[in-house]
Amino acid sequence: MRSANSRMVGRGAVGLVVWGLVGCGDPATAPSAEAPSSNEPVGEAQEALLGFGPNATVIASGIPGANAVLQVAPFRPGSPNRDNPNFVPFTAPGAVLDPNRVLVASASNFGAPLARPGDAPGTVLSIDPNASGLVIPPDFASGGGQASTLGGAVQVYSAQSPGFLNGVNNPGAVTAGLPSVSMPVGLSSNNGNGRPWVANAPNGANADGTISVLDANGIPLAGAPSPVAGGVFAGDLTNRTPTSIGLTRAALATSLLTRSTDNSGRAVFVAALADGSLAQVHVQKGVDQLAPPGTFTPPSAVDAATLGSNNKHVFGRVGLIFNWAPQRTVFVADPANDRIVALDLSDDGVVFVAAPPRYLNSWAFDNPIDIAPAVTETAHGNFASQTVMAAAADLYVLNRGNNTIARVRQNGDLLAIRPVVPNRNLPGFRVAGLAVSTDGQTLYVTATGQGGKGYLLKMAGFGESFITQRLVRDAQLGGAVSIEAIGASIFSNNLGVFDFVGPLFNDRACVNCHAAPFPGGMGTVPTTVVRVGRDDGTGFDDLSGRGGPVSRARSINEFGFHCNLPTGVPPEANVVSPRSAQTLIGTGIVDSIQDKDLVAVQNAQPAEIRGRFNRTPDGRIGRFGWKADTASLVEFMGDAFRTEQGLTNAVAPNDLVQGCGSNLLRPEVDSLPVHAVTTFMNTLDPPAPSAACLASPGAALFSNLGCAGCHTPSIVSLGRARNVYSDLQLHDMGGELADGIEQGLATGSEFRTQPLWRVSQRPFLLHDGRATTYDQAINAHGGQAAEAQSGYQLLSPADQQLLFDFLDCI
Repeated sequence: MRSANSRMVGRGAVGLVVWGLVGCGDPATAPSAEAPSSNEPVGEAQEALLGFGPNATVIASGIPGANAVLQVAPFRPGSPNRDNPNFVPFTAPGAVLDPNRVLVASASNFGAPLARPGDAPGTVLSIDPNASGLVIPPDFASGGGQASTLGGAVQVYSAQSPGFLNGVNNPGAVTAGLPSVSMPVGLSSNNGNGRPWVANAPNGANADGTISVLDANGIPLAGAPSPVAGGVFAGDLTNRTPTSIGLTRAALATSLLTRSTDNSGRAVFVAALADGSLAQVHVQKGVDQLAPPGTFTPPSAVDAATLGSNNKHVFGRVGLIFNWAPQRTVFVADPANDRIVALDLSDDGVVFVAAPPRYLNSWAFDNPIDIAPAVTETAHGNFASQTVMAAAADLYVLNRGNNTIARVRQNGDLLAIRPVVPNRNLPGFRVAGLAVSTDGQTLYVTATGQGGKGYLLKMAGFGESFITQRLVRDAQLGGAVSIEAIGASIFSNNLGVFDFVGPLFNDRACVNCHAAPFPGGMGTVPTTVVRVGRDDGTGFDDLSGRGGPVSRARSINEFGFHCNLPTGVPPEANVVSPRSAQTLIGTGIVDSIQDKDLVAVQNAQPAEIRGRFNRTPDGRIGRFGWKADTASLVEFMGDAFRTEQGLTNAVAPNDLVQGCGSNLLRPEVDSLPVHAVTTFMNTLDPPAPSAACLASPGAALFSNLGCAGCHTPSIVSLGRARNVYSDLQLHDMGGELADGIEQGLATGSEFRTQPLWRVSQRPFLLHDGRATTYDQAINAHGGQAAEAQSGYQLLSPADQQLLFDFLDCI
């Protein structure tokens, strides 16, 4: 029986991941995971690591006070580092912000002249991660600027040096005399719409900290939204209001949150301060407190000696990351208490508000100094950052106490643990910082050693499900390198029985339902999914867990495994709605539009055709699905993995089918496959219509008939026009199209306005695919679209053709 045998194989594989934690090396030949200093005894945890073989390659040494680390990662369209022609050369292969390079914070100036001799030095280096055995010269930056050494393998990105003063670009700022970097201990980025950010401790733990926002040239940003701060926020000089609490202690870490909820569209970052508090930094409006002092345990000191120490109990920084969906949560390391602090966020429309802290605890935590997303966010432009977790991703936790990395879920459950064992002897080796590559396959680790030496290493990621491993391996064997290419491979990969497809499912691969005119398009048959429910006159029941809300047509019986779960429409259902697999082209654009811009479209509509939003229970605007019941693309994809393929995942961890081993593994895959496919979706954005198309007679007819009232041609968001031809709202479409299915707030006759871009490529139209021509689709419109439909019927055949020609070109 497949449900017992194959599912137990999976359960055993998970057990192997946990029990086979670190592998076996030869104690006689393996280099020590740590050669403790003479004044520090070897502990039991350290002894346990001495026998393991090397698993981490030393990329570079000679980095005094090496601490925070971050892969640069690709900048998305809309980011100045991608779209500003002055910055593009900085992101070229081998350049300082080449997406593959790694940024490392150091307590040294590497010989560069100091901008402020009384403040701490510091540099953010850009290092080629494909190198190995680099020994960085101690004074290679003596000429200042973005100096380079070792054939370009090591470059200065920014430093405590005159060329990197805030006043270079912002002479009127109150912080004009401050540099971008001074004892840097935290790194983040805004890859969706912005730049790298740095957290600094210029004068120790108890003095003011700074947070800087840097252009590609390492200088605090030009044209800064805040004329007061420019690109450097410091102390109480750059607060939002006179009563706000600023950066009054050293800044230990920083992470992107998202765009502000105050409708300004500006980025907001969170910062951890040396009194154990958290601040929020609005790039235009300044600094506010997010959580009070003592939220995590403060360090005793933040200086070069602390950062260069290899004593496991000494730390001068903490890790900080953010999870954006389905719950907004900030995670901050608390090494002194062997725990991770989690703060769930809400907002009041002006600032973010933190709930009381909760804690992640595990026997696997031993002075956890840093944390990193197991999968970093690259798909959603408003959240893309190496310190933001892909939705529902796991965490990697870096343990300074015993030089290990633990992978845990967001509730603290341990998945796997590995020691960090260098491939050559590093006396006094002690881990300090952690980052993850964009494809989730490589971990970057900084460390210190005896005599204040500092290192950068890399090792393989671990702890993902064996199904994820298989999917990624298949993608790589097919030549996939980027996260987008991995996602494209997974999209077209037919899952088998040992990939835990089912036990009930509709198809084995996304592409089998989304193939026209290319992978990511729509279905090649008019109906691929059936939604079901029961309406007994007192309310609608979607039969969730009882054969609904989506019936599943296929069973693992077809693979020769017995499963007695019935397929098809459940007998309790008296409401049945066939659905076409809608096109996924342009879904990345839909995901990126700000809620405030959708509300502005709604407010501008005449009352008689004004739609309404299908908001999720937590208040977010739904925008995906025929009835817009899903708020984000990654949640939409996660639900599709579970519902259509029977593959539970980090976003949708519980199978709605009960029995045949359906929930023995929860989830069956982690966040990487869903995130990779979502990132692939972002490559399917359609081109904007031509000027000739927009000026055609058919375009005028489209507007004059009132079609544009709901099929809004363009929504301006984040300074860019999105030619969506939809308002993404629910509208009553009348009795002919009503299907009786209620989803979220949507009634049985309401549907989301379908985006019309590349509608000419769709073989079937309307939610059930009943129409194969524009004429059939338009004539089926009713309800709030009745007036436009009536006007269409009055057009001459020639004018109708002009309208069709316009639809063909958008």
